[in-house]
Amino acid sequence: MLRRLTAAFALHVLLLTLALAVPGAAAELRGPAGKPRARSLSPRLAAARDLGPAPSEAKTTVLVSLALRGRAALARFVEDVQDPTSPRYHRFLTQKHFVAHHAPTVRQEQAVVAYLQQQGFRITYRARNRLLVGGEGTVAATEQAFGVRLHDLVVGSETTRAALDEPSLPADLAAHVVGVLGLGDAGGMKPHLRASETLDDAFGPPELARFYNNATGYDGRGETIAIVGLYAWNPADVTFFNRRFGLPPLPAGSTQVCTGSSPRASGCANNAGLSAEVSLDVEYAHATAPRAKIINYMAASPTYADFAVLYNTVVAGGGRRAARSLRGSTGWVVTTSWGTCERTVPAAWLRTYDNILANANAIGQTWVAASGDYGSRDCDDLPSVDFPASSPHVVAVGGTTPICDDAATCDRYGYETAWSGSGGGSSTFFARPAYQQGCGVPAGSRRLVPDVALASDPLPGILFRHAGEWRVTGGTSAAAPQWAGFLAQLNQRRGGGGLGHPGARLYALCGSGVYHDIVEGGNGDYEAIPGYDLATGLGSVSVRNLLSLY
Repeated sequence: MLRRLTAAFALHVLLLTLALAVPGAAAELRGPAGKPRARSLSPRLAAARDLGPAPSEAKTTVLVSLALRGRAALARFVEDVQDPTSPRYHRFLTQKHFVAHHAPTVRQEQAVVAYLQQQGFRITYRARNRLLVGGEGTVAATEQAFGVRLHDLVVGSETTRAALDEPSLPADLAAHVVGVLGLGDAGGMKPHLRASETLDDAFGPPELARFYNNATGYDGRGETIAIVGLYAWNPADVTFFNRRFGLPPLPAGSTQVCTGSSPRASGCANNAGLSAEVSLDVEYAHATAPRAKIINYMAASPTYADFAVLYNTVVAGGGRRAARSLRGSTGWVVTTSWGTCERTVPAAWLRTYDNILANANAIGQTWVAASGDYGSRDCDDLPSVDFPASSPHVVAVGGTTPICDDAATCDRYGYETAWSGSGGGSSTFFARPAYQQGCGVPAGSRRLVPDVALASDPLPGILFRHAGEWRVTGGTSAAAPQWAGFLAQLNQRRGGGGLGHPGARLYALCGSGVYHDIVEGGNGDYEAIPGYDLATGLGSVSVRNLLSLY
């Protein structure tokens, strides 16, 4: 086995070397002198109302995003490692190897650190994979360092502080920088959870297990599911939920990890109102894979900057009280129910997040994300998709309305229609991944959302325990953690080496009996049709068939 891994790694290094030797590729990556490679300001700032210059001594924070090395070679590797016909299939890199051959160099990262310090910034964050450098300074220092004007602005109903100009850097730094993040944000991450008004007929773990044929004999033993979002769960709620449904306690090693610089960060606290999302996530990830260890990674706040640090911590390590095995986070299944409209996020953010997620897939992590709860129009009543579900490195989970065979017993699958809130459509930023083909996938060059689906309609809704009481909810955030549990079972059945992005196999299984093809309903602009569609993707799942046919 060691000999096979060594050969695969040697081939990967050879391809990387060849890619770096191509002059055209190097020229394409350099970008305009003095400017980072991608726009750092939100498109929403164009419609902002200007309140005037920010106070020069006011505090600011920035996050400088550095570019990957050998990105073309990495893209080929990630495609190969998820292709069952490739000799590199499932021969994932270790994080150490990823850093050695694809992370920014030590010299590149140190140059950014030195520049920020020279400009008066205090360094607050340095990523283990060298993709991010965080700093804290003043408005005056920020304007001087990046050649911008910082003003207070009103964007929609919110007041924010942002740059009026795209940032610039000395040319030798700009050549290695994706963007300067935190200067031009307008918005943040939001949960995909929809409250219901009734407890009647809601689905709990037993109904969902019968409906989706989840009596597989696998329970996620030996696997890790990471929840990525905000706020802490209340152990009392989880314990009460487990007792009610006959589930075992969370396995040893399950914990909650704050990725903020302070353990008192607001995003790392338990909150009776705001922790509902994580209560739902932990309870249903646990219900579908009851022996999998669950780690809740929490951002310091909903800002894009804090979520970038959050994502990178899950992939590359760090965080307060993090318990890591010798193999780090290789092979984990990661679920997130927090997202944002792709159209509103600066290009530098999308590229930064996608670099982190490419790192995740390369080391065998599988990321699952809720596709959104506003149908085909995720923001501003325009056709749009939700990020991170729109990333080609993520399995996007849409929503259905489930109908039992017998309303009184719900003892097996009935049928489903597309839920009207199921996020879906075409990315305006990401290209179509190689795995997204066949099964009636329409022609085109852009990433399509979702990939798969599961029950999400608030009626009948999903029953969960939060803040000492039973509640019913819906939203694609009810679907994503269950898919994470299914994939943890699948990883267990296959020996626990990690699945990476399972897209190639998921799409190849169309028509095999793995999916319930949803052919009724819609999400606004798109109708459910036979085969793939932009409301429910490939459809919902028979878990037993998924595990036996994958």
